[in-house]
Parts: sequence; C-alpha cells; structure tokens
Amino acid sequence: MTDGATNPNINSLDALLASKGLDVGDFITAIDAIAKIKERDLKKLEKQEAEEQKKQKKIFVDKEFIYETRQDVFIYRDGRTKSGRYYVRIYDPRTKRTHSESLRTSNRIEALSKAEQLYRERKDALHRGVKVNSINTKELIRLYQVERRKEITDIPHMGITPSSYKTLCTQLKYWEEYIKVKGHQRTNLEDLPTELGRGFGLWVKELKKQEYKGTERSNETINSMIAAVKKMYRDIAIDEKYITQAEFPIFRYLKINRETKHKRDIIEPEEFTMMRKWMENKWCRDKEIDDLERTKRRVYGLYLTINYYTGARCKEMLGLRWKDIQPIPTESKEDQRINRSIFIPAENAKTGRSRHIVAPVAIQFERIKEHYKKLRIETQPDDYVFINLAKTKRGTNTPYNQPAMEKRLKACLIGSGLQKKLDETGRHITQYSARHYAATQALMRGVDIYDLSINLGTSVNYIEKTYSHITSMMKSKELTKGLGYWQNVEERIKNPNKTEFEIARDEGFINDMDKIDTSS
Repeated sequence: MTDGATNPNINSLDALLASKGLDVGDFITAIDAIAKIKERDLKKLEKQEAEEQKKQKKIFVDKEFIYETRQDVFIYRDGRTKSGRYYVRIYDPRTKRTHSESLRTSNRIEALSKAEQLYRERKDALHRGVKVNSINTKELIRLYQVERRKEITDIPHMGITPSSYKTLCTQLKYWEEYIKVKGHQRTNLEDLPTELGRGFGLWVKELKKQEYKGTERSNETINSMIAAVKKMYRDIAIDEKYITQAEFPIFRYLKINRETKHKRDIIEPEEFTMMRKWMENKWCRDKEIDDLERTKRRVYGLYLTINYYTGARCKEMLGLRWKDIQPIPTESKEDQRINRSIFIPAENAKTGRSRHIVAPVAIQFERIKEHYKKLRIETQPDDYVFINLAKTKRGTNTPYNQPAMEKRLKACLIGSGLQKKLDETGRHITQYSARHYAATQALMRGVDIYDLSINLGTSVNYIEKTYSHITSMMKSKELTKGLGYWQNVEERIKNPNKTEFEIARDEGFINDMDKIDTSS
C-alpha cells in the first residue's frame, strides 16, 4: 500500500492483517466473496418479491383502490376462485393486520359502494375502540378460559375454585358444540345471528346424558349453562370490543316450576337404616373380598353415616383432617364420648367462611382410626380422615375424591335393593342428598333454623325456601290448634256415651297403655 506511513487507517489495517497472518491479497479476496454473497442475496430477494407479486397478481385480480389518496383499502377478484365475486381488503396500520372478506357481488360499482361502507364502519369501530380483527366462538372460549384460569383459588368466593373452573369448561363446551351443529364453527362473533342463542337451552335439554341416563337435565342446570355463556360474552366479547351490544346473542332461559324449584330427593330414615344394615351385614361381610377391600367398605360406611349426621358438603367431608375433629370442652364427659366439634376451614367451605359443625359422631371417627390401625396406619393431626387406601396411594396422605364416593354409593343403593324403590318413586339419590337428609331430620327434631343455618353453612332464607314443607309440618300443631275441640264436639254428638279417653284413643292421640283420669 502506497503512502502507508502517512495514512494511519492503512497502517492499522496492515497491522491487523499481519496479526492474523494475512496480506492484502487475502483481504481483497474476502471483500470479493462478501460482494458476491450480497449480490446473491439481492437476486434471491428480487426473485421472492417477483414471486410474491406474481402470486398477488394471481389472487388480486382486477385490483382497484376505492380512494385515490389512500392505499389501505382496495377491492379485487380472487383469481383462485371461479365465482367472479369481489372482495375487499383493509389494512389496519395500528395493529398491522389485514382484513379480507367477500362483498358477495360480481358488480364492480356495487362492490366499490359496499367496500366504502364497510371501510367507514371499520374506521368508526376503531374510533369507538371496537377491535377490527375478528375472532370466532372457539377463540372466544379459549380467551375466556385463559382469563378465568388466572382466578383459580382454593378459597371460595375469592376467585374460582378448581372444581368450578372444570364445571365452567364443560358448560362452555356445550356452547361450542351447539355453534358447530348450527354450522357457525368458523363464523366471526360479529357475524353470528343474534337470535341463535334462543334455541341453546332447548337443544341442551334434548341431548342424551352420558351419566344418570334415566334422568334428564334440570332446567336449573341448563339455565346455569346459559348464564355462564352470557358472562363470557360480557367479559370478553363486549369488554374487549370484539362485538357491540347490538351484536350480543339473545338467550332464552327455561322456565322453572316454583313447586319443584327447591325440591331435593332424600331417602326416608327407615330406608337409610335398611341400607346401613345391608352394608354392615352383607356388603362388609362378603367372603369373596380381601381385608383391604373390607376395610375400604367399612370406612365408607362410616363416612356415609357421618355425612348423614352432619350434613356436611362432599368437599368439606373429604377435606377433613384429624386436627379438625375435637371434643367440646364445655360438655360433660358423657356427652364428650358422643359428640364432636368439626372445624370446616374457609378453603373447604362453599361460602368461603370457616365454621364448626357439632354432631354425635365421636364413635364413628374412633372406629375409623381402629380400622386404620389394622392396616398399620397411624393417624397424624395433619392427615386426612378419609385417605385413599389404594396400594399406589398408601402413605401419600391423599384423600378420596368425590367420584370414588359416588361410585361406592351407587353400588350400595343397587346392592341393598333401595335403588329399585327409588326408581319406583322417581327419586335420584347422590352424595349431596345426605345434606338434605340431615337438614330435614334436624328441622323435624325442632332444631332452630338459625342454629341449623350456622351448622350447615348456609342462609336462613335458603333453608326456609328449600325446606318450607318441613317447617309447615313443624307448625302443624299451631295451625290446627282448636280443631281437636270441634272434632270432639262432633264426636260427642254422634256418640254421646263415649268417654274422653275413648274419643282421644280413637283419634290416635293416645293408646290403651296411657294413664288418664276419666272420672270427670
């Protein structure tokens, strides 16, 4: 290099090349190689652009901008189709997305008019904050599930519990299937007919059930599905500006018979006794089962008894730990042998508020411990009461789940012969029925409704609505006060020689063993 001494840059380059074992010739060769690579890349890019233009020419046939001064909207015919219909393509600079849709006409003038109208609507939507990009029902459900998943918590009323989230997903799946059946699987939300929602409830009503096939879905259950879908549309479709209020689907709730709205199926005390006796004398004494299965059955029998005595919810029962079960210090020693105070923590309670249940179940809990000892299981304060006794779960402190308990109940109902009687009377018994049994029996015993509401963890208003027939029976004496006198008068007119004792006996108020002074 000439004049290298006078040019510091050249001197530096010479030094750099020398340090790498290179000379000027090597440098020129490298520069030449880089130039060739750039030229190759440029040709490749030009080729790609040419192919893209060719592709666009094939797709965008008869391309025409609707405004001379704007390049973000134009009409065209799709060269890949034979319909000859015009399409519109709108570019949103804010989101950097394009929107294309058919104008459903092959007339150029009509296409330009429709495209202009659509463009103005889109721009107006942008101005109002409505999203230009569209989503279909499947995408809406996915977005909603993502949002609700963030709210999952074990504490009720602080978000959504895992079981409630699972139920929600099932409810939304029915809506997705309904949309698919109606042929709108790919239809954008804003293009769905608003009246489509009217038939959703009846459609679900006619679907066959996978479980409990002998019964149909209640209108309350279906209305809950409808409410879940409506909330999804409010929280995502409306709030996120995918649709306007005018595009919100119209739903129709199913009618609920007020006479049966709060009806719950329960078994009678003698029926419960019959099933318990069968469980104890037959089911648990089956000679064809091993000791582990026998223990499982005995523990379930005690679980069922405790459930029917306490009226606790299934989740509350299965979430019990030994530390939650304590004697009542203010009671006598005799009562402490019978009763227990059961603590329900907030995370297990439906209301999200902790409470104590008082019930005569001390003996049942002690028997469970005895059964565990036979399996060499020592109970610890933090251990669940109703642990999964499967060999794979042994030692993991894993409680049973609700489906497992429902399966056991079904087997007992069928085995005891009670299911046949239930079918004859049109009743359907689940684990939850125990709660209604406990409430009914408590009311029949005269337990104060306020005290019962605290024990059950529900409102006085709910108990009054749900068990109004029981409260009426409880008040029967007050409602019929004085009627016995007039019946007595009528009986004396018919049979003037009958004594007061004979009249009362014949009316069923007393029997021959009762001692009563009839001398007057």
